[in-house]
Amino acid sequence: MALAQDKWRLASMAGLAGLALAGALLAAGRGALIEAAAVEPFRVEVATPHAPALDGRWSGRVVPPELADRTVVRVDGRVLGGPDGHVRKDMSNGTWSIGLGDAPGLRLIEVELPRQGGSEVATDAALVGPFRARYEDAPGCGAGVRVAAGAIDRLVLPPLREKLLAAAPSIGLLGPATRLEEASVTLQGDALWFRVALAGEHRIAVSGKLEVRVAGPRQLGVRLASLGPVEFTGTLRTRATLGAAALGAVVTGPLAPLGALAGYALADGYIDRRARQEVETQLTAALAVASAIPLIPERAELIVGEPRSRATLAFCAVAIESGGIAAHLSVRPDRPDPKTSQEASRVRTRLAAIPGPARHGLTLPPLRPVAPTADAEVELSLDAVDALLDAWTANGLLGDLMGRAQWVERVDEALGEWTTLGLSGIEVRLPPSLSPGTGDGWALTIAGLRLGLTGVEGEDPGEVLVAGRGFVRPHYDAGRGRISLAGAIDRLRLSCARDGALWPCFAPLLEMGDVEARLDALLAPGAAGLPGIEVRALLRDGTRALREGGLELAGLSISYPTPGVLRVAAEVR
Repeated sequence: MALAQDKWRLASMAGLAGLALAGALLAAGRGALIEAAAVEPFRVEVATPHAPALDGRWSGRVVPPELADRTVVRVDGRVLGGPDGHVRKDMSNGTWSIGLGDAPGLRLIEVELPRQGGSEVATDAALVGPFRARYEDAPGCGAGVRVAAGAIDRLVLPPLREKLLAAAPSIGLLGPATRLEEASVTLQGDALWFRVALAGEHRIAVSGKLEVRVAGPRQLGVRLASLGPVEFTGTLRTRATLGAAALGAVVTGPLAPLGALAGYALADGYIDRRARQEVETQLTAALAVASAIPLIPERAELIVGEPRSRATLAFCAVAIESGGIAAHLSVRPDRPDPKTSQEASRVRTRLAAIPGPARHGLTLPPLRPVAPTADAEVELSLDAVDALLDAWTANGLLGDLMGRAQWVERVDEALGEWTTLGLSGIEVRLPPSLSPGTGDGWALTIAGLRLGLTGVEGEDPGEVLVAGRGFVRPHYDAGRGRISLAGAIDRLRLSCARDGALWPCFAPLLEMGDVEARLDALLAPGAAGLPGIEVRALLRDGTRALREGGLELAGLSISYPTPGVLRVAAEVR
């Protein structure tokens, strides 16, 4: 009996030892798996790298899945987590599923794996909607123009007075010695009040009220709302009234004085009525002609000399107050018009990859109050700028502008200073995305930039994709009279991609070359090669009809009056 109990105890101990050994083997096996996983390349599998997230979520599978529990996911630099449904994890197969929020635009998604000696980061990007139809018929009114009443008096009325005086001698009643006694326009309420007085052989003075409205996509309609007294004096009027008085005296006989007075009054009233009718007829006809004149081009090249930058312009609304005149306009980019079958294929590919410009729902400040702080102001909404970037990415203009600025050559030269790698080209697959930022510029997210690298040794890295975040703002160079972009890069990531898998690559390249600092130098205010607009020359050339040599830009400032709205205010002389 005792022997049997001893055997049972030995067997139990052996069983416990076996269980302990099995547990140790399992633990060692799990450690071995993790060790093996550490050797197997870390990557993240997605449906399509750097693509729209039409359902508002991003999903990625960490490979090998054993590493998923150690990874951290950041969206736009912010760590996401928690059991609220915003982030869902399935650690059995290494899948992350993350809601990207409601704000439209690009998201920078970083999957970080901490390791001894430094983390590895696989970077993706997702484009979030809602999206606006790219070439819809009724685009939002994303551009505004405001002109101060003082600027109109100082810059517009003088040349108009000169033109009016130059035309006066051709009026038969006035004669060659005509002078302009008065010509004024007053902004009040929702109308323009005017008064004009011309004096020559006769004197004509007229005043009235004009109403302005949107009469068509390119026209502002001007209507004569009311006409004040018409003053007409001179030798012709005197002869006509005296003749009528004499005729009245002959007819009435003994009542000659009363007849003369009546004849004078009738003739004088007739002349007033005829003068008023004539002035009203001529003004109405002239205003009808003026209302039919296109004030803005139907289509304009926003980048001079580049047909792919064309956009259709249309008036949305106009308002008048004592402080000035304001108008809102829509800006709708033209559809791509490729000239070759190869370019048509590239355009179709880009259009299929981009669902349309993101709609932020940001609007311009209302037309009233319209009194600007400068002579003139131009406002642009972020949605209008995003729509242009979307269209210019689809038709290839954005990539060509980078080529003209020699970004490839400049980056290739910089790479050659510390590495054997070279840059042969940049392909733009997604438009840059803007968001309101902090009020001193707009936040910028870039993704979908594919680099063509040369000098790569060893295994083919697949596609090399760039994504990053920073900010951008227009900068005015007063010396050159030029507006150009300036900014800085806060985060820049390179990832390699093949067959839907993303993995870290060339990270030491960015650190060793201090690439972010180099890019910041390229984006610094006044840096050479950045795209810009010669606003001083454009103003001078566009206003030669007002004055010989055109108007001169005296000063310019840039501000952000509301989130997502850029305002350029100019002083003109």
